[in-house]
Amino acid sequence: MYCDVRQWRHIRRRIMVKGTPKKQVSRETGISRQTITRMLAHEFPPGYHPRPRRYPKLGPYIHTIDYLLHDTILFPPKADLTMRDIFEYLRREEGFAGSYDSVRNYIRQRSCDNEKAWERAYELIIRLPKSRALDFVRLLSRDNPPTFASARLQSFVREATCPRKPQIRPDREGKRRADFEWMRQVLQKEINDDTLHRELDGIPDLSVLLQHLHNGRLLDRNRAMAALASHREIPSQTICEFLGVAKAFVRKYRDKLNGSGADIMFAPQTKSNRKIDNEDLRRAVFSLLHEPPTNHDINRTSWTMPLLCRVLKQNGRQIGTALVAKMIKAAGYRWRKAKVVLTSNDPTYMEKLARIRSILSGLQPDEAFFSIDEYGPFAIKSKPGRTLAPPGVQPTVPQWQKSRGCLIVTAAIENDVGGFG
Repeated sequence: MYCDVRQWRHIRRRIMVKGTPKKQVSRETGISRQTITRMLAHEFPPGYHPRPRRYPKLGPYIHTIDYLLHDTILFPPKADLTMRDIFEYLRREEGFAGSYDSVRNYIRQRSCDNEKAWERAYELIIRLPKSRALDFVRLLSRDNPPTFASARLQSFVREATCPRKPQIRPDREGKRRADFEWMRQVLQKEINDDTLHRELDGIPDLSVLLQHLHNGRLLDRNRAMAALASHREIPSQTICEFLGVAKAFVRKYRDKLNGSGADIMFAPQTKSNRKIDNEDLRRAVFSLLHEPPTNHDINRTSWTMPLLCRVLKQNGRQIGTALVAKMIKAAGYRWRKAKVVLTSNDPTYMEKLARIRSILSGLQPDEAFFSIDEYGPFAIKSKPGRTLAPPGVQPTVPQWQKSRGCLIVTAAIENDVGGFG
């Protein structure tokens, strides 16, 4: 509905005071004449309102439904009357031909309206003195909670009709504070060791626990306190609140003390569940890495990470490419490019090269060096590339030298008299 108040009043004034025709106002404002007629009928926009519910088939039976909801003889309160029961009763006794949904919708709407009414009644009742309010509720409900009363009012009625007996609970908060105070005194050495030995008689390795409790790091102090407090039968929840740890922590070190002793409790935990620390898995990776892929029916000369993982999976080792790369990197392997170096087919080549380097490193200013070298044809030409090398190893390939087909002898000696030989 149109709800512009200013224009609503302006149109009413133009038509009712100035006498402007409705047709002209409709043409100028673009508002239909039907809406203008409603404007003339109401001083202000009436706004939207929920439409009244209509029950064409259920209408003759509404009185019966209301009677059934309050009939305590035919349907006692303990019978738990349901909407389905009411619907079946109407069909069986009254010949109702409508649907179950119409019955359900009516009862729900009625329940909502009654609940709002009882909610308003509750706001009024709670303002009365409690004794008068309870008497008034008893009178209204006849010692039974109203059928469609709100949840707050139903609890109010139950309190009036069936008052609860006070329950006597142990002083849990007092015990909790006492346990907190005991743990604080033990931690701050306000209780001497002799008193603790008498109080905790029978706990194994008490001296070791007290030593770690007073001189250890924070983790060791928490372990010792969890074990001592558990032996004193302090609840795990209280221990966790005092130490700021989880219940699994308390349970773990309580069981370790009872099963293995204090030495195992404070022993360094070197066991790791990570795959990268698994020695068997690491050996399997490097054993496969040093094998050629052709041994596993792979037509390649070098491994790739996906191929390594695939073969390991076939061998019963589930591992990912990222973990394989971490293992290889942790072992010191790096991708390095091979250097071009001089080499020879002489089996003693490296020893001779080392000898020449030692001579050159110790050559004096008045000394000279000459060498005799031989070149010949080469059958294989090796090229440098990148390979996965272990730590401390530099891969090399022989230098390619063109064959000259002759023997070259170079010598030069200079002595003090200026002769040559």
